[in-house]
Amino acid sequence: MPLTYTQNLAQLHTVKKLNTLLQALQEAKKKFETFASGIKNTQLHQTIISLAVENNQYATELSSLIQSLGGETESVETGNIKMTRTKIVEKNVLNACEKSEQLLVKIYKEVLEESYIYDSLKKIISYQMNGVSYAFQKIKLLNKLQK
Repeated sequence: MPLTYTQNLAQLHTVKKLNTLLQALQEAKKKFETFASGIKNTQLHQTIISLAVENNQYATELSSLIQSLGGETESVETGNIKMTRTKIVEKNVLNACEKSEQLLVKIYKEVLEESYIYDSLKKIISYQMNGVSYAFQKIKLLNKLQK
């Protein structure tokens, strides 16, 4: 059965929102990889690398969802991220991670607030958002334990 005009518009808007989230996850992954490369503390390094891996996993999942909705994924170009590999202060990394968390959670919430997004899709998005929040809680806890 063909989709109605309204259903097509809803799908296009959903794909656009998911692509915004996909790009944010890809960008965060690259930032975390850059951050981790300059960190000497093994635990913090591993935790930030796990954030990058998790973001990559979520981005891959979103990419599949976008394609299943008939959309095309939009990737972040490598030139968009401007990070220097100078000495990275761990406190600055933690602050940057917190800003990334806030941005990702904001975008996740925007997607979840959309009225026409399928319930099954909302469950996946909600699961990812909770995973992102939990991962950042681990970094905050690790930071407190190191003080």
